[in-house]
Formats: sequence, structure tokens, C-alpha cells
Amino acid sequence: MLVIVDMQNRILDTDDENYVPGADKIIPKILQRLIKARKSGEMVLFTRDIPIEHKNESEERIELQIVADLAPLPEEYVFKKNYYALPPETLIDVRTLTEKRKQEKSRIEIVGVELSICVLANTLALQSALPEGDFYIDSELVAGNKLNETALQLLEQFNVEIE
Repeated sequence: MLVIVDMQNRILDTDDENYVPGADKIIPKILQRLIKARKSGEMVLFTRDIPIEHKNESEERIELQIVADLAPLPEEYVFKKNYYALPPETLIDVRTLTEKRKQEKSRIEIVGVELSICVLANTLALQSALPEGDFYIDSELVAGNKLNETALQLLEQFNVEIE
């Protein structure tokens, strides 16, 4: 399973408070990983961060959309969240989806932004929902504003393999 965290247009906008330096450089790398997942029939999940202040507004604003190069296909899953991690009811949905495709639990790779916040929070939340899964993060496929090395070290303590 490939989980793509918060790869939305706002992370590329230097005027946006959610701008992530280096995010533009990981898009081609994530795209290559996404192509590989699609070719092999791997389950692909996306998270979309819809800040709570925009919850009742149009969620279709361009800055809240997943970057065009990584646009989800109809058979892929997009889960919205209003805080750092997926909410409990969504984690139950993910668990249910993987019950139908048990092979998806054997390798769960997390990519995307913001490493020390949303990638970290969603990895730990998904571990709770899928405790039998093996979790991986390729350090070339994540980006963040600060505490990146610390976040990777912390994730290792939670049995996430860092590649």
C-alpha cells in the first residue's frame, strides 16, 4: 500500500503558510513511486488536509487540491482530514479496505509532507489501525519545514523502517 500525505498545491506556494521548501523536488520522485504502485495494482491512499477553518467553505479551492502530477485515479482512495492525522472513523474505513486486500498490509509506505507533523501523525495513526503492517518511509520521498531528522529518528523508534 502507498499512502501519499497532503501533497496539495498549497505546499508549493511560497506565499502560503503551508509552504514546504523542497516539496517541488520530491514530486517527481513520488510520481515515479506512484507509477510503480499503479502498475503493480497496489492500493493507493491519499490524504487531503482541509484545515478546520475551511471545513464549511468550498473544499475545491485550487490550493487544497492534490498537485496535478499526482492526481488520484478514480479507483484510488482520497481521505479528507481537518487536523494532523486521519480521524478515527476514517482509520476504521482503511482497516476495512485492507481486510479485503490482506496483501496490502505486508508493506505500507508513507510519502509526502509535512514530515514532522502530518507524515508522523498519519504514520502513527495508521499503525494503530493496521498493527500487523510493516511501515516504511523512504527519506527521499518526504519533506518538511523543520525537525526532519528528529522526526525520522522518532519514527524509527515506532518500528518504521527508514530507507
